[in-house]
Amino acid sequence: MDPGPQVVTYLFGNEMLPITDTLIWAWVVCIALIIIAWAATKNMQEVPTGLQNGAELFVTAILDQIEPMIPGHGRRLLPFIGTIFAFIGLSNLVGFIPAVQNPTADLNTTLGLGLVVFLISHYEGMKENGVLGYIKGFAEPVFILFPLNVVSELAKPISHSFRLFGNMVGGGIIITLIYQAAPWVMPVPLHAWFDLFVGAVQALIFGMIAIAYIAVARDG
Repeated sequence: MDPGPQVVTYLFGNEMLPITDTLIWAWVVCIALIIIAWAATKNMQEVPTGLQNGAELFVTAILDQIEPMIPGHGRRLLPFIGTIFAFIGLSNLVGFIPAVQNPTADLNTTLGLGLVVFLISHYEGMKENGVLGYIKGFAEPVFILFPLNVVSELAKPISHSFRLFGNMVGGGIIITLIYQAAPWVMPVPLHAWFDLFVGAVQALIFGMIAIAYIAVARDG
């Protein structure tokens, strides 16, 4: 397993703008999701079939996760949370393809996702409680806890992103070590476990934590 993302080329020939293999595959995932969404909605029917049926099942599943934690705001937050689930899920699954580097095995990707969740959660908190009311919440129950609460919030995107990154990289390292030690016992089953099952579980965990962060911020 190569240690970290590999630079493929540079944008506009500028060495300050490297394009890595994980970035390319992240673009591929985004394009694939756009195509899937277009195909699922281009001929929508009252009684869904095929791809539309799968898309509606996905949307319903996401709504069922949001509504219990943030009642009444499921449909409003669905595009954001649904995109997180879909992007991370497909990014994790593409690792099943030989010679493909998971975008989520790159800390740049997971940290970017963590920062987006961080910004959205604080925006939701300020929207619900007002800017001053939200900031005041960091000084509760006593003012002396204000610095600790701020540090705790700043640590959230780091822990959120490292959790996903660590699990995806760890799976890749284990697969590589088994390949080197006993290549004849490693084929599809272990790949399916780390790239399909574990990838799906990590997408679910990341998305659920994102919902939880937003819910906590809204509660002040």
